[in-house]
Amino acid sequence: MDKLASVLSGSKPPPPDDPLDLPTPPASRPGFVLAALIALYGTESLFFRALETCHRFGRRLHNSAQRMFSGLAAQALTTAEKSQLTVRIYDAWPDYLQVGDTLYAWEEPWFRSRLPPAPARVLVGATGTGREAVALATRGYRVDAIEPAPAFVAESRRRLGDRGRVYRASYEQLSTLVLDESARDHPLRRARYDAVILGSGSLTHVLEPHDQARILRAAALLCPNGPILASFFCDPDDAPPPPVGRALRLGRYVGRLVARARGLTGGPTDRLSYRAHSGFAYTYTPREVEQLGEAIGRDVAWERGQMQPFHYVTFLSPHA
Repeated sequence: MDKLASVLSGSKPPPPDDPLDLPTPPASRPGFVLAALIALYGTESLFFRALETCHRFGRRLHNSAQRMFSGLAAQALTTAEKSQLTVRIYDAWPDYLQVGDTLYAWEEPWFRSRLPPAPARVLVGATGTGREAVALATRGYRVDAIEPAPAFVAESRRRLGDRGRVYRASYEQLSTLVLDESARDHPLRRARYDAVILGSGSLTHVLEPHDQARILRAAALLCPNGPILASFFCDPDDAPPPPVGRALRLGRYVGRLVARARGLTGGPTDRLSYRAHSGFAYTYTPREVEQLGEAIGRDVAWERGQMQPFHYVTFLSPHA
């Protein structure tokens, strides 16, 4: 009868007692404080569930906006403008100023095995806030560095002090300085180094193959008898192009309209990618890296280490 009454009333019957359950104490009405805290907990739980839902939605919206911006900027900007945008992103992101003055775990064995011993003279390209330059200067190396981002130049000069010079220049500007006839009397043009380090991942921000070849030629002239160390993004030669979603397609469509209005022709390759806090990057293939070595007459040693975010190689000394 009780079961029939519960069905007719629409309420669920209480679950049967399990033999493992302890006897339930008789129900008692909670006190005011307990009841208030239970209500507060329920409200707080609902609030944080709503917050988590909004956060997930916000993340999805942010990621879609970034992909759309990536496609738009890739189509609507020239290569030089993409490089300028990348420098501005690094310069404006505050977390980069918190980077320390020590080498990464994947750099320690690489530098130890490839760099000549201190007090060798080393040029560090795209030094950022001076992390590698300061770490090497502390170990007795004579260090110069280049960096295009103004805030990074100021910070790296502060950290390095009188232990080395920091020039404000991009890789493209360095190539022009060394390879062309525009600034014969500049001290960097006349300098010679025992090693060149194209700083952590920075070669991947040289977006055009023509400029990639020029920076390697310039580095080889500045360091005719020593190694050139470089790191970058790299995919297999037969890697398929990355997938293209709706947000990226929409960004590219709008970007092509802007490019047409600006009179720009051509478009980016699938080798270019964009990341929110590091701007545009070029993803090499192993064959392209080998060709860069061939262009400057150097063998390429692919470094095999742990914990690295990039692929990294040493363009060996001609006398190695």
